[in-house]
Amino acid sequence: MKCPKDGTSLARVDVGAIVIDKCHQCDGIWLDYGELKQLRSSGQQGIEEELEVRYGNPETNEGEVEGYMRCPACEDVGLISHHVSYYKPVKIDQCPSCHGMWLEDRELDALMEDKKEMEEELNSPGVIEFLRRLVRQLR
Repeated sequence: MKCPKDGTSLARVDVGAIVIDKCHQCDGIWLDYGELKQLRSSGQQGIEEELEVRYGNPETNEGEVEGYMRCPACEDVGLISHHVSYYKPVKIDQCPSCHGMWLEDRELDALMEDKKEMEEELNSPGVIEFLRRLVRQLR
């Protein structure tokens, strides 16, 4: 598969039991459908830093990309950008056909932090007390 941003061949890298595709040129990451959910369920933080330590940044030959970004799996389908984060300004590029997604450098870590912050807020004493009061009022 080729990087949708710069055309470099994507490398298969392990993140626990999940194998993802990484561009060593721009540090972007391709996630197949469902892989983001698996990664977020693991709760693992600092994934991108870990990948840099483990795999480094080997020299690559930059490819070519003409026009818009295309899905590396479907090849001919254009990626659609949209915001997916509650707390962070993260915009992903997703394939409307296979539902895989392209994450720019540091966006995966931002999404992992976003999930952690959301869970912390939902489990905060203020939110829990608010929900208790709401339940009492509804009775």
